[in-house]
Amino acid sequence: MSTAIDLQTNEAGHLVLIDANGIRHEDVRPARIFPLTEPQHWIAIQNSQGMELACIENPGSLPEAQRSALETALAKRAFVPVIRAIHRISRAADGHEWQVTTDRGPTTFRVENDENIQNLGGTRMVIIDNHNTRYLIPNTLELDRDSRRKLERYH
Repeated sequence: MSTAIDLQTNEAGHLVLIDANGIRHEDVRPARIFPLTEPQHWIAIQNSQGMELACIENPGSLPEAQRSALETALAKRAFVPVIRAIHRISRAADGHEWQVTTDRGPTTFRVENDENIQNLGGTRMVIIDNHNTRYLIPNTLELDRDSRRKLERYH
């Protein structure tokens, strides 16, 4: 990791990266590169298009203010809605549009391709939308029959 970067939170509460060249990147997003095996290390900082701007090997080595800004942004990104029902999956110009009900209410999102629908083993699945939000299905067998039928092509 370059120590020449700076992480801040702007007035709107979004993470900001000032890179080694002094360029300010607004509304950047942190992403754990190895969230299951190295959750406390290797954090990528991406712009809104998903392009990596920086990589932080050890966030614990950051100054307190930067570490706090990063941890707050990571906590916001840890938001993982749980899908309770799938109402419709329809073709869209840029993939498929999903209409679902989650544990947080109804929502619609787009999935670019089938690679963003991943079986986690057994009856667990994760669906990653075009904004990199992860939607979890902890147990496909607990979904209603119509929802399970919509998932058949991905299982």
